[in-house]
Amino acid sequence: MTVTKSKSGRSPKQGSKRAASLTIGLATSGPVPRVTPSSGKISLAPNLLKGVVARKGAAKGVLSGFGRAVLQAERTGKPVRMTILVEPKAISPHIAVEEVDTPTGDALDTALAAARTRGDARAADILNGEDMLTADAFAEEIGATRETVHKKRRRHEVLGLEGPKRGVRFPKWQVSRSGELLPGLPLLFRSLGEHPWAVYRFLLQEHAELGGSTALEALRRGRVEDVIAVAGSIGAGAFA
Repeated sequence: MTVTKSKSGRSPKQGSKRAASLTIGLATSGPVPRVTPSSGKISLAPNLLKGVVARKGAAKGVLSGFGRAVLQAERTGKPVRMTILVEPKAISPHIAVEEVDTPTGDALDTALAAARTRGDARAADILNGEDMLTADAFAEEIGATRETVHKKRRRHEVLGLEGPKRGVRFPKWQVSRSGELLPGLPLLFRSLGEHPWAVYRFLLQEHAELGGSTALEALRRGRVEDVIAVAGSIGAGAFA
């Protein structure tokens, strides 16, 4: 490792703004012939160069650690992380080289496909429930036509869930015993990004802001403003 304090070979004057030049030579020792020496130049401010010159052994240790990291990455074919811990009074830094378990493109695609499959299976289980009605059955439940049900769904006046194979299903529990629909659904959709499954999940979750009750129970008790406020906090990213 060679340190050149300035391009002219003289130490930079105190207060000089001109960056010094640090020439670093990389080489290996031991039974690793495939790494050839290489060199490069790094520009350092004078105050930074002073710290490097004071601890040449530390700088060599960093370069040695980097060399180990490169060799390990080449040998294993996996990315590695090099961590350097510099303590105030230590002569040499502590250097650790470890593999990083990062999925490859194929592995990531496989993981995402598996997650989608699990999501589709979960959605199918939900839509197979006894409380999930077809458009015709839901229309009969509320005393309307099939066309009216789909219009209400597009206006977010009713909640319709779509799965991978079973089409749209309408939860029966969104209709009260007197045949009335849940109040505040359009505002709820607006707060949660217009996503039916997000609305479904929100309605069935218990919320501390609602006294530990679900949003569905709170809506049934007429607490529309409270429910919309909680949904608005979630939609704004206040919490997950």
